[in-house]
Amino acid sequence: MERKLTEFAALLRNNGLLVSPPELADAVHAIAVIGYTDRRRFHDALSCTLAKSLQDSLTFERCFDLFFQFSSIDAEDSSKDSASAPPPAQSGQGNMGSGGSSGSGSDNTSTPPSELGIQLLSSDRSELDISMARAIEAARLQDINVITQKGLYSHRILQSMGMDDFEREIQALDAINSRESLLRVNALRNARQSLRQQIRETVERYYLLARQQNRDGIIRDMDFSVLRDSKDVKRVVQRMAKRLITLHRRRQKLAARGILDVKATLRHNIAYDGILAEPRWKYIRKDKPRVMAICDVSGSVSLHARFLLMFLYSLQEVIPKLRAFAFSSSLSEVSDYFKQHTLEDAIDLVMARHGMGSTDYGRALSDLNNLACREIDRRTTLIILGDARNNNGEANANLMHQFHDRAKQVIWLNPERRNRWGTGDSEMLRYLPACTSAWSCRNPGELERIVDRLLKTA
Repeated sequence: MERKLTEFAALLRNNGLLVSPPELADAVHAIAVIGYTDRRRFHDALSCTLAKSLQDSLTFERCFDLFFQFSSIDAEDSSKDSASAPPPAQSGQGNMGSGGSSGSGSDNTSTPPSELGIQLLSSDRSELDISMARAIEAARLQDINVITQKGLYSHRILQSMGMDDFEREIQALDAINSRESLLRVNALRNARQSLRQQIRETVERYYLLARQQNRDGIIRDMDFSVLRDSKDVKRVVQRMAKRLITLHRRRQKLAARGILDVKATLRHNIAYDGILAEPRWKYIRKDKPRVMAICDVSGSVSLHARFLLMFLYSLQEVIPKLRAFAFSSSLSEVSDYFKQHTLEDAIDLVMARHGMGSTDYGRALSDLNNLACREIDRRTTLIILGDARNNNGEANANLMHQFHDRAKQVIWLNPERRNRWGTGDSEMLRYLPACTSAWSCRNPGELERIVDRLLKTA
């Protein structure tokens, strides 16, 4: 069960609900006390320990129903079958009819009833559910990752549950000409059909979960140059942003408490004869980061700029003071686009209005100096996204050093690999000394890690 809870926690994290190791440990302890025989109590225990907000609860409900759902065999059919079928005989006594009245096939009358058959025709479904859970574990259904494996895993689960013995029992019953054997074999065949349907649905749910997890992982590691602005990509970016928001909102709350103020604590507790009944804390003012994003939106890096802007503006809760600038040749501020339009429409406007022209980093840096030099101070983080390919124009590297001296930090995100920096018309090696840090940023996963570091230091 602990491993299943770990898999469930991984699913929650993949869907944007951050689950820390201590919270997962609390969930394990709660289930150890509550047990998992009562689905409602099991659900409530996990919900109380893992969901922290209304949005978390919605995500939890969706994932819980998908991950822990067991579609039981139709109760009406199974109860009808079990009512019409004779009670299973004890092992060794045979339930195929009595002695010579069976006619042909007397050599099969000693075949004992299969364990799976007993479970399927029993009115108590717990043994069947436990058997299926063990078979799923033995088949390692969580490893399914392609659609063609559905039949393979269904077969493995049925074999692990004892389908071979079950089929032998049906063959033995078919060889007996008695009313009791006919009733039982019909009940077993109906139950087998329902069981196969249940297993198919379970395998399908595991496959959908695996596909969703794999799709997110594939998108996170896919180069920006081959990504397209699809709904799936937007959902992945939004989940990445939500994880960072949750993480850094907690960091701000922890940092806001400060450290113990010994003098203030002693003064306040004089009324209690010096007993430290009410501690006082030194509160450290922690301003939210002020970020300026300067994006090259020319054709070579326009997709990278699109995803950077989408990601940064999805972090408004932790980066409320964000200003955006776009350039190909001349540079303009585009912050108002995001105030007046939806995120997608604003990005489309930025690309349409500023994405044409020959790239000129020297002119763009000069325009930034004229537009926002006074606003760049020791609280400002400057993010520059571009490949630094300047078409052999003037680099104006001295302006980069001025920005570095005025800003808290200057971060350059380059979509090219490091071994290409400085080759051809790239001015990256001239700009590099004026950067606090420079990163090769080529996919959403790298962008998430870089922004995470930025939020820790901004």
